[in-house]
Amino acid sequence: MRVSVVCGTGAAVAALGAMFGTTVHAETRVAPATDAGSTIAVYQGPRIQVAISDQYAHYHPEGRWLLLDTEMSAVGGPINIPRSAFAVRTPGGDVVPLASQQAFEKGYPELASPIRQADFFEEHLAYFLPERHRALNLFRIHGVGWVWPSAVLDPFHNCYGRLFFQLPNGVQKGRYELLIQLEKNEVVIPFTV
Repeated sequence: MRVSVVCGTGAAVAALGAMFGTTVHAETRVAPATDAGSTIAVYQGPRIQVAISDQYAHYHPEGRWLLLDTEMSAVGGPINIPRSAFAVRTPGGDVVPLASQQAFEKGYPELASPIRQADFFEEHLAYFLPERHRALNLFRIHGVGWVWPSAVLDPFHNCYGRLFFQLPNGVQKGRYELLIQLEKNEVVIPFTV
């Protein structure tokens, strides 16, 4: 797992300065999201934890649909995140909302092959405790299963699911951001395709 060393460096510099009689003011900032590999980003915040994998898009940057595998859980207490709170910012700066179930069903003929390929090459996301799995249920394939109007997260389960975004200009190489609008703040998780 690749994690920024800057966080501990500031504290070490301040401790050494105190030992030798020098006052040092070092900024100890922690990045909100860390890279856990070339295709995985992990966010651990005060209300939610999110791990995303853009492996399929990273190795197959084509088509109009962006597929992101996710693992999510709440911190402290349960939280409901409506589907409308999920969006992605493209390299061009456009903000694209999470696809609706109706758009997903309409685009399924175009998505069938990418979904099978993404399932085959899916990365294992198990970054948070406890290891109790639950489906995110924001999309269903061919009418099988439930579709929830929101992501229901709690500290006792890890919710897994794939997010689908229909990009007007198609998937392009560059820096993207997964945006999750919470009640009091916005979570921004950068990733590169």
